Amino acid sequence: MKEIEIVVLVLGLMGLLFSLFLAFLSKKLKVEEDPRVEEIVRILPGINCGACGFSGCLAFAQAAVKDDSIFSGCLPGGPQVNKRISAVIGVSKSVETQNQAIVCHCGACDKEKTISTLYQGPLTCAAAHISAGALDCSYGCLGFGDCVRVCPADALAIKERRVYIDYSKCINCGKCIKACPRNLFEIIPVGKNKPFYYVACSSKENALRVKKVCSSGCIGCGICVRLADSPFYLLENISCIDYKKISDQNVVMEEARNKCPTKCIISVKKPS
Repeated sequence: MKEIEIVVLVLGLMGLLFSLFLAFLSKKLKVEEDPRVEEIVRILPGINCGACGFSGCLAFAQAAVKDDSIFSGCLPGGPQVNKRISAVIGVSKSVETQNQAIVCHCGACDKEKTISTLYQGPLTCAAAHISAGALDCSYGCLGFGDCVRVCPADALAIKERRVYIDYSKCINCGKCIKACPRNLFEIIPVGKNKPFYYVACSSKENALRVKKVCSSGCIGCGICVRLADSPFYLLENISCIDYKKISDQNVVMEEARNKCPTKCIISVKKPS
């Protein structure tokens, strides 16, 4: 019995000595972090979205202090946060937030989509895309919300199997682009305090096939392309927009939207 007590006592003492030794090493070898890192972390919104190109807010703050740069800045924080970070690290030039917006190239709701088979697999877009089930259109939004689950800003929602984007929350981080197996999301340039336009369809099928599987898909009729000074063009049966050719006035864009027979050209006013 005494032998067991001695063994327990020895092991306890060894554990105590080892923990004290580790505590000593942690203090001895501790690298003092620049206090500016903690200050920048307090300034950042703290949602760790990764839109800046780093793994999280702490990694961004450490890199900013190390390189005396704010790189592409903090998208969720916007100009005010970026200016404060620039002041902390002593950089006079801040990052100007680019005018961009994320759009989804499928605007059909469940009533407009044809679903002729019963999908019984995992309720994710990735799984449904691989199995080619859940939707007759092989290009359209499957509506299971893979994009919603990765959005760090809670800016996406699925209603009637259609994606809705809350532009007052969206930070253009691009995580939805990576999450969508059908590549429906795109970041486009937008003007300040002006409506922006996009084609809410991605189908490359001919008109007969599109009309068979979706009542709001682009049928490649070319009406928008034939307008005077039009920035629209057809590529693989679908209407596309050359945003570099859009003039300051949205007259042509609005005319194209009104004349589109399936109403797949969408206009959105992004909150300022």
